Amino acid sequence: MQRNRSNGELLRALGAVIGLIVVTWILTNVVGLVVVGALWVAEIGLTSAPSYVLQFLTQAVVFIGVAVAYSRYSGVSLKVRRPTIRHLGLIVLGTVALLGLAQLLGWLFMELGVPGGTNQIERIARSNPQLLLALIPIAFFLIGPSEELLFRGCVQGRLRESFGATAAIVLASLLFGLMHIPAIIANSPAGVGSYILTTFVLGLLLGSLYEYTETLVVPAFVHGLYNAILFAALYQTIG
Repeated sequence: MQRNRSNGELLRALGAVIGLIVVTWILTNVVGLVVVGALWVAEIGLTSAPSYVLQFLTQAVVFIGVAVAYSRYSGVSLKVRRPTIRHLGLIVLGTVALLGLAQLLGWLFMELGVPGGTNQIERIARSNPQLLLALIPIAFFLIGPSEELLFRGCVQGRLRESFGATAAIVLASLLFGLMHIPAIIANSPAGVGSYILTTFVLGLLLGSLYEYTETLVVPAFVHGLYNAILFAALYQTIG
């Protein structure tokens, strides 16, 4: 049974994960600037496919490094187990559910007249469709798993210790949605809000999968497969 927690303890837990996200954001940008500088020195165009791929790889490596370091420092366990047949089935079902939720929310926003937002990756890809072919495997093996390590493994794991599983899923999903703000392209605040809400709802499913299966393998591959499918679909549209 979850024991009662003091307000101070709850605030410390929330402050710890917000601090973790801020530190990760700062490190990602600092390392990103170093990478951009190296690309400039090597005379590799900053808008070329190799440049963008390297930047996405850098972000994933920073996320993984921060997650592992925080886990060792704080004692928050990153639950990873070898997938079973049942887990593989849940990965397929979870991916279908994630795609379905995204489509449903998009339809609801359209019916309500709420403008949508997009990720800056789509804008970049429209001028360089070949980038998507490189991002498909990166999304599956690195982008999705690295974000799950950080947000489900570290953020949700830390919040669970103080808030309990349900509140941890909600709070981690909210922070997950807010984390995407710098990457959102929208014509109005409503567009930004709809994108955040969509990401929040998708995060709820990913967080629930983590709690249900007690292994990051399932949400990591659901997230990665979801992103890879979106990139493949976008390539088919604009490639």
